[in-house]
Amino acid sequence: MFGFGKKKSPPPRELNDAVRKLLAEHGDNGSAARHVVHYVYPSKKDKPSPRSQVKAELEALGFKVRNAAMDGGLIFEHHVPVAEDGFDELTEQLEEWLDGMSWGNDGWEAALSAGEPK
Repeated sequence: MFGFGKKKSPPPRELNDAVRKLLAEHGDNGSAARHVVHYVYPSKKDKPSPRSQVKAELEALGFKVRNAAMDGGLIFEHHVPVAEDGFDELTEQLEEWLDGMSWGNDGWEAALSAGEPK
């Protein structure tokens, strides 16, 4: 198949760079640990793994997990710097893992870090 009509998401590192660029525009270089919130949702096309299973596995990885307000999704949180290679590796691994469970990553967000060196 050629994938016509199938929209391919940018790789996680590219999406991370876009968020880091926004942080940098506000004087935040991403090096300080901060509260990071990720959003994931079950596929509407494929049969996704049960939310309870995805939630339990994320909790076993050390994330604080709660139900999203809509669409049967999950929100999971942790405190990390977003400018380190380890963050990109984590988001790439999460993307692959979630894809295997027929869940989609809807991105992450983080507050600006106050007092961080520019």
